Amino acid sequence: MGRDAHARGLPLTITRRLPDTRHLVLTAGVAIAATAVFLLVSRALIDDAYITMAYARNLAFHLHWGMIDEPANSATSPLNVIALGAITAVVRDGVVAVGVLFVGSAVLAARWLAELAADTGLGRALPVVVVGSLLVNPLLLSTVGLEPYLTAALWAGLLRYGVARRPVAFGVVAGLAVLARPDMAVGLGRVSLGLPPGWARAVGAGASGTPPSVAFSWFAPPPAFPDTLLMKANETWESFGFWNGPLLYLESFPAVAALAFLPVLAGLAALVGLLALRLRDAWARAGVAAGLGAVGHYGAYCLLHTAPYHWYYAPLIVGTTLCAAIVAVRARWGMVAAAVLACAALVVDLQHGVPWTRAAISTNWATAAEYERMGTDLRRIVGPAAVESPGEIGTLAYYCDCAIVDAF
Repeated sequence: MGRDAHARGLPLTITRRLPDTRHLVLTAGVAIAATAVFLLVSRALIDDAYITMAYARNLAFHLHWGMIDEPANSATSPLNVIALGAITAVVRDGVVAVGVLFVGSAVLAARWLAELAADTGLGRALPVVVVGSLLVNPLLLSTVGLEPYLTAALWAGLLRYGVARRPVAFGVVAGLAVLARPDMAVGLGRVSLGLPPGWARAVGAGASGTPPSVAFSWFAPPPAFPDTLLMKANETWESFGFWNGPLLYLESFPAVAALAFLPVLAGLAALVGLLALRLRDAWARAGVAAGLGAVGHYGAYCLLHTAPYHWYYAPLIVGTTLCAAIVAVRARWGMVAAAVLACAALVVDLQHGVPWTRAAISTNWATAAEYERMGTDLRRIVGPAAVESPGEIGTLAYYCDCAIVDAF
């Protein structure tokens, strides 16, 4: 493009700035949209998000790994805690730190997806379709404060570097993905479709993506993998396990759950269609990698017989959304379908309240505001004494900032 412009007598400096301008517009647009979405949901963070925030605050202010003064390892995502801890140390507020990481994750995902689109010949709309779909998905918005949006960004990075055949960069992102969620390792083999020989470099780079604290944790607490990996296995809610958990949410939150899981059906249909191809094109391999990664994660959790916590479905939704979006940007009808689905999800999100007072999908006994009042009162009542949790501990522990304990 630059040489053609020069042949026509156009200044090269102008043509060189065009890609940067597009990236700037994309970054600004995604940052504004993500900020607006966070303002919508920031008062309705679920209890487990406050568990992560309590870990991050202790890490930021006391270099201590635990929700209270006692060491513990019930934070599922070490990378999310580390990132939030670093941001909290600067902004001095846990909710603000969640917002900063949320917006940063959306921007990073958009940038990697734009590069993936450029590498594979997909349309420039890919990052808009993917990030836009994820930002309005009501189930994912009910997980803000946890790691789904961070892992979505890392998933985009895995596709970008895997398809580009850059094993070292892929390995670094893979190491961070496993640190973000150890169970992400289940889908890495699938997502790495298209990666050339050079696994030694990828594995070495992946090790460098995992902070030394995790390696050290094999010999000193906390352990390298969170306790929740074992504590949540073989757990069911009456007749509902992980495999049929979406039916539970369809019963309890019909419109919200339907719009949350429709991208899964679209992604599975897209995956079947792509598998029927010979996968000669890089964009098709990227779609298959995303779809198979999602299916692999879902299958592993079914085998573990975990309970259907709604945030456990985030990898399934993210992977299938990526797969569906990659196919959608190849056809005008696909773009129209994606836009209609996103608009419908946005309508449901806004009908839930502006701003939200309770997550669109929530199994908590009280709202964040109610738990905040309880936690503040509890701090005044118990002082330095230890007190047992009633079952949901995160928001109480965050606002009480006292010795409140439970099984975790």
